[in-house]
Amino acid sequence: MIGVVKVGGAEGNRLEPLLAELASRTVDGERWVLVHGASGIMDRFCGERGVPVRMITSPTGYRSRFVGETERAVFEEAAMAYGALIKQGLDGFCAQSEQLHPARLGTVLAKRKDILRESVNGRIRVLRGNYSGTVSSVDSSAVTKKINEGVIPIMPPLGLDRESGLAINIDGDRLAAAAAGSIRADVMIILSNVPGLMKNINEPSSLIKSGSLANWETLEYYAQGNMKRKVVACREALEARVPRVCLADGREENPIANALRGNATCLVR
Repeated sequence: MIGVVKVGGAEGNRLEPLLAELASRTVDGERWVLVHGASGIMDRFCGERGVPVRMITSPTGYRSRFVGETERAVFEEAAMAYGALIKQGLDGFCAQSEQLHPARLGTVLAKRKDILRESVNGRIRVLRGNYSGTVSSVDSSAVTKKINEGVIPIMPPLGLDRESGLAINIDGDRLAAAAAGSIRADVMIILSNVPGLMKNINEPSSLIKSGSLANWETLEYYAQGNMKRKVVACREALEARVPRVCLADGREENPIANALRGNATCLVR
């Protein structure tokens, strides 16, 4: 099996159970790529450095972080620091891993989105000087080489913007989708601190366990807040020919096995 798993960087996510399971699965011959977020450590670093955290909501309802020039440098540092913590954890389970920094290795290219539009009380504001963007490409040969060597590549939410030569902030969920499509993964799993996509966020029994591109409008209807972008990432992975994608609970003891057993939102083409 070739898989891509993405774990969020927010508070409430658990790393140790995932890292233990990844180490075990790699020993058994499976090949996995680990993509991670950095929101929690970014907030902490900003607080320590006196850098304001600015979250904005787009006119279409997507919430994201505004990353100016100062924030970009802090975000890069935070992302790599969280990746180093992940690597240390994998080392503890005797698993080989490597952080893939896009600015050094060119593994992920991104296109910077300098201008963002923010919706405030029904009015649209234009923000300039943004240092975040979208994934342009993932170097499948570099990633595949690592997993074939039994190494777990650790991919931060960063992409190399060739125009500026800087590592810029990209969405980790959509990076996972791009990586999964690039390496022709059998499955992509996005872990967070909820069981998956639910009809009622306060009612775990309302979990939507399955879906496909044929009923995507229904899935989008129930996606709220941060789940909206995760659902977009799932669609991008399916459209890139990934056979199966799951939105699952990262707080379980064996989160990958839990997702593959169907205790998640599992989507197919």
